[in-house]
Amino acid sequence: MNFFHLPFTPNTRILTENTLNQYSEIRKPKRGYFPIKIRKISFSNELLVIGVILDKEPEELVYIKVTTSKLLVSCSVDTHENYLSRYAYFSLNQLMYYHTEYDFEDYYWPGFFDQETGVSKYLMIHKSKDSLYVSSKVRYKGLYKPGKQLPNISANIIELRKAVPSIQEQPPSETHIVLSFCLADTNNERYRTNHYPFLIPCIGILNKGKTGVRSFKTYVLNEMHLSEIDLTDEQQSLVEICFDMKKIALVANPEYKEDAHSLAEKRKQNQYNFNQLFELWQKALPLLSGRLYTHYSYTYGMRNVKSKPIRSYMTPCEVNNETPEICFLWKDKGDYYKLELRLMLLGKIHPLQYYFNTAFFAMLSYSPRKYVLLNSVVDSELLTYFQQSQFQLLVLKKHYDGDFKDFVDQLRMGYRFIDK
Repeated sequence: MNFFHLPFTPNTRILTENTLNQYSEIRKPKRGYFPIKIRKISFSNELLVIGVILDKEPEELVYIKVTTSKLLVSCSVDTHENYLSRYAYFSLNQLMYYHTEYDFEDYYWPGFFDQETGVSKYLMIHKSKDSLYVSSKVRYKGLYKPGKQLPNISANIIELRKAVPSIQEQPPSETHIVLSFCLADTNNERYRTNHYPFLIPCIGILNKGKTGVRSFKTYVLNEMHLSEIDLTDEQQSLVEICFDMKKIALVANPEYKEDAHSLAEKRKQNQYNFNQLFELWQKALPLLSGRLYTHYSYTYGMRNVKSKPIRSYMTPCEVNNETPEICFLWKDKGDYYKLELRLMLLGKIHPLQYYFNTAFFAMLSYSPRKYVLLNSVVDSELLTYFQQSQFQLLVLKKHYDGDFKDFVDQLRMGYRFIDK
C-alpha cells in the first residue's frame, strides 16, 4: 500500500487545514451544495479505515496510519506517495468539519497490535454507528506512547521542607462571628475566568456549638470587610498573604487566533505567577495549618469569587502541616513495566485521590479533604501529569529505551524508588 505523507504540528498528532491545503490543490466548491459523508469502519494493526461518499458517487475507502510526526494516507483510488486523491482530501477535510484542525492522537498506537491477528490486547475499540472510539483497557490505564511529552525533571535535588508547627486555634468566646479561610480552586483549563488555587478569607457565622460555620456573610476582598473582627497578628499576616495570592491567581487565557509571540508571553507570565503562588502557599502554611474553620470551594472561575460565598459550595477541610515525599513503585509486569506515583507521609506510603487536581496540594485517597502542601513546583508538575492517568504510567518493554528510560533515570536521581 502506497501512502501520502502529511506532517503534524510539532510534538502533536494534529493535522491542520492549512497543512492539508499546502499539500493539495483540491478544494470544496465555493458555490452549491457538495455532500460528503464519511464513516469510520475499522481500526486494526494501526490502520484506520474510513468510508467516504462524495455526492452520489459510490463509497471508496481511505486508509490512515498515524505515526509520531506524520499522517500516512492511502485510499482505494488514485492516492500514492506523490499524490493525494480527492477522496482522501475530502475525508480529512470532513474530519476537521467546522474546525481548522484534527487531532489523531486517539488513533496513535504504535506497536500495540499483534501483527498476525491485527488485534490489540491493550485496547478497547468500540464501534458506534458511523464513528469509532479507541482507548486503553482499564487495567492498562496510562500506557506510554513513543514521542509523548514527559515532564522535565530538574537535576537539582530539592531538600524536603521541615514540618511546620500548627496554629492552636480556639473557638471565639464572646461572639459567633468568625474569620474563616477558603482554598479557592477550579479547573484552570475549563473556564474563561479560571485561576490557580489561592486562599481567600471569609466572614462566617458559627453554629450554636461553635464546631463549624453555619453560614457565610462575605468574602474578604479588602480591609474594609474586616471592620467587625479583631485580628491576631497571625491572622493579619495570613490575610495579607491572601490578598497577594488573589492578585496573581487569574490565568491568562489565549484569545481567538492569537499570534505565537503573545501566546508565549502569556505562558511565561502564567508560569511565573504559578511559581510565585507556590511560594506564597509555603509562607501561608505555618499560619494556616491547625485552624478550625478552613474550607474548600470549587469556584467555577474567578467571576464567582465575589460578595458572599455559597454555603453549599463550601466544604470543611484540613491543611496538613507535614511534608510529603513523592516516591515511585516500579513493577515488572512481563511485557511491560508499571510506574506508580505514591506519597510518603510520616514514614508510610499512601495512594492518592485522582478525581480532582489541586495544583499545589496532594490528597490522600482515603482522606480527600485533608490537603498536604507539596514540597516543590517540580513535585506539583509531576503530580499533575500522573493524575491524568490515575497516578500510573505503563510502558511496553519494546518502548522503554530512549525517552522513557531517560525519564525514569532522572526520577531515580531525585526520588525514592521501590522495586516490587
